[in-house]
Amino acid sequence: MMWSELMTDTFRNVRAHSTRFGLTSLGVFWGVLMLTFLSATSTGYDQHFGAMVSKIGPRIVYLFSGAITNDTSGQRATRNVVFEREDIERISKIGSIDHAAANLWLSFKLVRAGKRSKLIAMSGADENTVKIRNYEIAVGRSISRGDVLDSREVVFLGFVAAQRIFGDTPAVGRRITIESIPFRVIGVSKEKGDQIVNLGVQDDELAFIPVTTAQRRFTHDDSVGTIIFEPRTREISWSAIDVARAVLGLHQGFDHDDTSAVGSFNIHEVMTLLEGILSGLKIFLAGASLITLFVGGAGVMNIMLVVVTERTREIGLRKAIGASNSAIFTQFLCESLCVTMISGAMGAAIGTGLIFVMANWVRNSTLGAVPPVFVPASLIVIFFVIVIVGVVSGLLPAVRASRIEPAISLRG
Repeated sequence: MMWSELMTDTFRNVRAHSTRFGLTSLGVFWGVLMLTFLSATSTGYDQHFGAMVSKIGPRIVYLFSGAITNDTSGQRATRNVVFEREDIERISKIGSIDHAAANLWLSFKLVRAGKRSKLIAMSGADENTVKIRNYEIAVGRSISRGDVLDSREVVFLGFVAAQRIFGDTPAVGRRITIESIPFRVIGVSKEKGDQIVNLGVQDDELAFIPVTTAQRRFTHDDSVGTIIFEPRTREISWSAIDVARAVLGLHQGFDHDDTSAVGSFNIHEVMTLLEGILSGLKIFLAGASLITLFVGGAGVMNIMLVVVTERTREIGLRKAIGASNSAIFTQFLCESLCVTMISGAMGAAIGTGLIFVMANWVRNSTLGAVPPVFVPASLIVIFFVIVIVGVVSGLLPAVRASRIEPAISLRG
């Protein structure tokens, strides 16, 4: 039988039983629609929460200074670890680390601009701090190395901090006083928005001044607070922490595995935990969709078995005039594939349309929901799933049809 004849017979037979096949294939239709829409929903959550977590810094690692405990003459003595600028330079030279920076927390400071007075969260920073903490510059510039070396009275404002101090008026170039000390605004960041992870206040509410200026004007010591750094990749962040701790221990006199001397926070740990949760969600949603899809496939298989029984005389007649077992097998398998492909294509099309409708509605709403994200590559996966379901659904009926004996079927 030619392929054109095979496809013509297939569509004619499916059309002849269109109502029966349509009702039976609703399970396949619904399963594909769910698989299409839920895969886009899980992708949307994956991208959304990944972006929310990485707002603090996509590869950021914090090192916190602690205390060293020594046993001397039967007594336990402790010595606090203090990070200095030289420690940042040592960590910056480690091969697995791209950048390291100071992150000196200064608490809330009284800021005045014109007639406005606000309490603003302040931090001391160097030329790499803003970059590692994943700030994007909206206007102006960030803190430079020259600002740090010369201890300049300049300040870089987070988006909300600038809004609180200046409202909607331009901030760059304006003069403010921080605890009665004059500073000049050099830049304002873009809005980060809500964050899932932050250590302290939200990043948009922070203001940064050069760490040397903070030491000279406010803390009056050489401490840089915590050290933050950015490893070359997230995967090597844990080994980078071990090397950094070993380097610090070599110069400050503590063992490299002494976590009480230097603690750490690794964003990769949070990302790994989040990825595990989202992977579980994806598996659950995909499993629910596939179960629905294969239940629909079982319905198609049952109706095909009924069709084989009803067309026994037709099969016997075709075999009597020369049709081979393989031709009969192919005919019924194609009919099963046709039913599943048509219903699956309709489910995928409606599911894709629903994705764009929901995404547009969510973006224009104020509910704070996560929009689904359409991934074209997912349609390829869905196509292969539909083909598998069609083959599995039609395999048993096709085998049964091909084994019918012509003499027995015609006599019956």
